[in-house]
Amino acid sequence: MRTEGSPRFHPLSIEPTAEQRAIQAARWRVCLVHANAGAAKTTTLALRLAEALAWGAAPSSLLALVFTEEARQVLRQRLLEIGVAPARARQIPVQTFEQFAEQILLKGEQVSVPRIEDAAALRPYVLQALEQVSSRYAQRYEYLDIRTHHVAVSQFLECQQRLKASMLLESDDASLDAEDRAIHAQTTLTDYLCAHEFEALRNSRYDGVMFRSAQDATYDLAKNLQEEEFWHDYLPTCRLIVADELHDMNESAFQVLCALLDKGDVFFVGAGDKDQVIHRAAGADEAFLLERFRDRYPATRSLPLTQTYRHGPHLAFAVEHFKNKVVSSALPEHTGVELSLYNHHEPQAAAQATLRAVRKWVGLGHGLNSCAILLRDTHQSVVLENALLQAGVPYRIQGFTSYLQRREILFIQGLLALSIGALETVPNTTRRGDIVAALAFFAELSMDDHTLAQAQAEIAEYPELLHSFFHGQIERTAPEMSAQRMRMAIELLTKEGADANAASVLHQVCEALDLQMVARRLFVHEEQARVIQKSIQGLIAIAEQQNWSLKALYDWLGTAGSAPERRGDQAVVLECVAQSKGKEYPHVLLPWLEQGEFPAEGAVTQEEENLFYVAITRTQQQLSLIVPQEVASQSPFVARLGLTQVDQRANEALRQNQQRQQARPYQAVTRQAAPSFREPQPTKDGRLVLAVPYAEKDEAKALGAMWDPAGKVWYVPAGKDHRLFERWLPN
Repeated sequence: MRTEGSPRFHPLSIEPTAEQRAIQAARWRVCLVHANAGAAKTTTLALRLAEALAWGAAPSSLLALVFTEEARQVLRQRLLEIGVAPARARQIPVQTFEQFAEQILLKGEQVSVPRIEDAAALRPYVLQALEQVSSRYAQRYEYLDIRTHHVAVSQFLECQQRLKASMLLESDDASLDAEDRAIHAQTTLTDYLCAHEFEALRNSRYDGVMFRSAQDATYDLAKNLQEEEFWHDYLPTCRLIVADELHDMNESAFQVLCALLDKGDVFFVGAGDKDQVIHRAAGADEAFLLERFRDRYPATRSLPLTQTYRHGPHLAFAVEHFKNKVVSSALPEHTGVELSLYNHHEPQAAAQATLRAVRKWVGLGHGLNSCAILLRDTHQSVVLENALLQAGVPYRIQGFTSYLQRREILFIQGLLALSIGALETVPNTTRRGDIVAALAFFAELSMDDHTLAQAQAEIAEYPELLHSFFHGQIERTAPEMSAQRMRMAIELLTKEGADANAASVLHQVCEALDLQMVARRLFVHEEQARVIQKSIQGLIAIAEQQNWSLKALYDWLGTAGSAPERRGDQAVVLECVAQSKGKEYPHVLLPWLEQGEFPAEGAVTQEEENLFYVAITRTQQQLSLIVPQEVASQSPFVARLGLTQVDQRANEALRQNQQRQQARPYQAVTRQAAPSFREPQPTKDGRLVLAVPYAEKDEAKALGAMWDPAGKVWYVPAGKDHRLFERWLPN
């Protein structure tokens, strides 16, 4: 049902566009907003919530769902910025899907289930599940690949999270055997069987749910809603639901959302950008924005949100050309797109070109902290970090580990300590312990977590024990081939001596260790094995450039390796594109835009295209594309930007924007008097006092709130997640 009319709510300090007003006033039952990057979709959803309030809806009858804690806080802040009274904004439930699912499950289960987020704490359950798989299926399936080292456990946890997010552990086809189901789920038979055993341990048939980890609450609720009708009674009946970041939608979240939409006469507005679907490994799929909602709700209406507030027309029109969709900008600013060329036959050329672009930007009066170098993958950081270190340019890494602190580099440092160096010269005790763990990992040492942690702690404090660890543990208990190769490498390093050329000797060491084969055996994913090779090649490259001896290299690892990053206000940001979504930077630099790097070799074209789209749309003022000199070697994405074709049109749009002088960067749109959303502060004893109406006391109690008879107040006990109680927090 649709009702025509102008919006009733008038925001402070911003003038919504026609597209935003159409979304704000939309009365279609299910409305999908197809938003471009930087198009203020979160603000638009806040306008829709405010419009519902203006029509008389109670704040508690609204619901906003997001996928991350950051998005939750941003939406709360946007409500305040557009002029929603703080008291009313606080009363609107704004939750992640996981928080919402936890709240509903608590109502039905009547018991608070422990959460285990740490992979190390989950490891014993994974090992137990693998043991069950081995005992039950080893006779039936001869090719089961059961690995128990830390990397294999980490990869399994990622796999089972995807299986649950995509609801692929369940199958309606009883004719399929386990092998066919594993193929359908796009995973190995070992991981598929282990996931079922892991779930049996987590969700006991007799004792109920023992614990939940990341995204388990959403999966459990979706599964319960499918299997037991009474679970629908615990869902709230809402007047309006909004959801942000629909490009991160997965099957389990979709099932929960549909159950909410099927209950009562509820309106729904969801916003997303199909071109930002980059987390397919976590179950994300553009089909939710394009087909799934429309298949389930045929009257679904789609509305556009095309105007970006992040960058000017030159980049906006280039993005439009790249993605073949309407993109506009009303900003009166020139967002430059500059190509920096390099000789891709020279290993250091791309990093040096990136460094020149950074220096050029700084030379124009900008700070280093306004630069973000976005990488397609972590292996690219090796050469880049070396260039930054040698040039003395401070940098900080977001979302991944410096190559100098990766396990393979710690392993090489450990071999040097056992041959030409001494572990006590490494000043950082944490790094000493990490070196021990790296030696144990590459030796494929079978050692339980507690024993290894104890060895790390002891050797970190008494580094002279490292030789005893090698002779007493690795040589005695590691697989014979692994121990033999490590012994050969140490003997080679010892024979060559501390003054030998580091680069030359390390090449021989890698051959003796057969690191390429070892990496492929230890890592399931080919890309992770490739990163190990790149890291060690990078270490050899800097040793060769500096003409270091083994002793000089070892000393450098002891200092630079312990803290390679330069923290502080003035430092270049290094980040992978996949972790940059939702962020923006004044100057974005994209190095290695060549065939085989971006797009990555053998990668899915659509996801690579979306990654490139995400990368370039993080830009506010300047985009630097670092590309090979040879056109044939350049990434095809660069040509598809159509920079020459859109230039004249962008110049005209910029001239018109500057004449109007109406558009301003989004940061300037927020009203100065808008209060900031802040997390509530507990009392000295850790309690958080609530303002619970008498009619809602039973609900608050069921969620875990406690009554203080002396103070005559309801409160959240210390240590309990206060986000379940947000609607009752005092203003």
